[in-house]
Amino acid sequence: MAGPVAYSIVDCPDGRFAVVAVSAAGSVHRRGGLLTLAEVDGCVQTLRVLMEACGAPLVFWEGGLPSTDHICDD
Repeated sequence: MAGPVAYSIVDCPDGRFAVVAVSAAGSVHRRGGLLTLAEVDGCVQTLRVLMEACGAPLVFWEGGLPSTDHICDD
């Protein structure tokens, strides 16, 4: 079974949102430019399906994730 993947929702200064996922191995993946919380929810649901297919549990991480200080920067 794959290690857990933690995700967090980031409220960016420009009013958009980003979903950030960090794997158990420490790799960081981001989906930014989301305009609404409905888009965020859709992104998280897609991530959940993908992680289930890989056997990796998806867990919500409240607050900032490590190594994501500049996640809203493009």
